[in-house]
Amino acid sequence: MPVVDKENVIAVCIDDFAIRKRESYGTIMVDISKRQIIDMINSRDYETVCKWLKTYPNLHVVSRDGSVTYNNAIADAHPGALQISDRFHLLKNLTSYGKEYLKKKLKPQILIQAVSQETSNEGTGTIKQADENRKLTLKEKYERIEQLLAAGKCKTAICQSINMDIRAYDRLMSMTPEERESSFQTKMMTVHEEKVKQKMERVNEVRELKKIGCSNHEISRRTGLNRSTIRRYLDENFNPVHASYGKKKNGKLTPYIKEIDECLEKGIMGSEIEKKIRGMGYDGSSSTVRQYITDWKRCRKLYYDRSREGGRKTETIERKNIFKLLYHPIENVKSISREQFERICNEYPCFEKIHSIIWEFKGLLTGKNVDALDKWMEKAKKLGIPEIDSFICGLERDLDAVRNAIKYEYSNGLVEGSINKLKVIKRVMYGRCSFETLRTKTLRLEKMRLLN
Repeated sequence: MPVVDKENVIAVCIDDFAIRKRESYGTIMVDISKRQIIDMINSRDYETVCKWLKTYPNLHVVSRDGSVTYNNAIADAHPGALQISDRFHLLKNLTSYGKEYLKKKLKPQILIQAVSQETSNEGTGTIKQADENRKLTLKEKYERIEQLLAAGKCKTAICQSINMDIRAYDRLMSMTPEERESSFQTKMMTVHEEKVKQKMERVNEVRELKKIGCSNHEISRRTGLNRSTIRRYLDENFNPVHASYGKKKNGKLTPYIKEIDECLEKGIMGSEIEKKIRGMGYDGSSSTVRQYITDWKRCRKLYYDRSREGGRKTETIERKNIFKLLYHPIENVKSISREQFERICNEYPCFEKIHSIIWEFKGLLTGKNVDALDKWMEKAKKLGIPEIDSFICGLERDLDAVRNAIKYEYSNGLVEGSINKLKVIKRVMYGRCSFETLRTKTLRLEKMRLLN
């Protein structure tokens, strides 16, 4: 077992981990300066953790999450030690509380006023373009890519233009010319080439019999072919490729697309649309109609809201996309534009409050502005949101550690990564060994890592 010089351990971060999920837990310690796991115990109870920490006489800095147990144990074992709450957990807890509040206020899909009235035509065009792109073969897509590259388009714009996944684009462009030609061969093309080959064998057979002087009647008797077929085979301009090969047929729904789009624009129900086009001669399946209507709504995200005064255009926004704004800047959330974000804030003040309070707290953490914490807490209390009040109660209970988290650079990132390594070791053992074996194996592996 590697021996740890406990006298020289000054700054550490600690966290709990599951020995057996929902049954037993342990505590792990990481030396911040050496970035090394130095100790583990098979408990997270106050008495055990306090006694364990006292064996490290010179601890000055201890980084931890918001656990009350760890707070009390550190305070009693080392009253003068600097306790630092983990910034990641603080921000995660605040965002989780904000999401819980918004789930009560926002439906899974919310309505906002359409940013642009011209969007209605854009959505229809997008669907038609996507439908056309689905009919393209891989070879045709590659030819389109070559044209767009020559026009100076970037990879992202090209993939959006032809509805192609970026990974498929990278795979196609990284192929050699021979591999690319091979990938262009679809199953249908292979079958067709085989049929053409077989037909040409019959054609050559007929022509060879003609060369040795056989009449068409004699060739028909020997081969079993009709004499009109033999005359076609003997024609120098005969083409073995079927006349309809390579020609794309329109679907049964294609003639009625324009009528369906107009009905959807007016807010007519899908069942009524189907009745109408069946009266016009449509004899395809109902599922084809429903699938087109679903794609139309998903791509446009616009519909006619007749329940609102003036019948204004509205669009739907997924709540899950709105929640992304709590984690990422608006520039990094591709599913929501800045104009849509402003509409959401104007029409749903509850979201604007939560978004503002969370991003102010983020700025407070990254800006190391300790003095602004009290003002932020006062502002958050005035919102009167129970979930935010619960978060503030947690801050007040651990206020010194939170202030230290803002002031100092220490964090629990090291111990979180170490727990991931510990989980791998634990799973390799498959629960066959004792905690002491797990501890010994983990510490020896850490020692070997540093030596190497």
